[in-house]
Amino acid sequence: MEATKEKLVNDFKNVLGDIDILLKETAGQLGGQAGVLREKIQDSSRRVRGQIEDLEASVADRSREAARVTDDFVRDHPWEAIGAGFGIGLLVGILINRR
Repeated sequence: MEATKEKLVNDFKNVLGDIDILLKETAGQLGGQAGVLREKIQDSSRRVRGQIEDLEASVADRSREAARVTDDFVRDHPWEAIGAGFGIGLLVGILINRR
């Protein structure tokens, strides 16, 4: 899920970068209504950038919270964490060997 969000954020950044390049290259070529359209695109681009920054901050906050909760659990229940790690490792090993 996190990888998908990061890929989406990177894709949006690439699109916004392409839009910025397009706007810079066409700045002097278009007139009249195109100028109005260019302003609307720039406003939309700024809004999307803000939303992407908010999404990145949200993902980072959630990741930090998950790491903190995991750390607290492992410190409070070390033997259970070792057992869970062993069980997950065993399960992954069995699944890998089945192929």
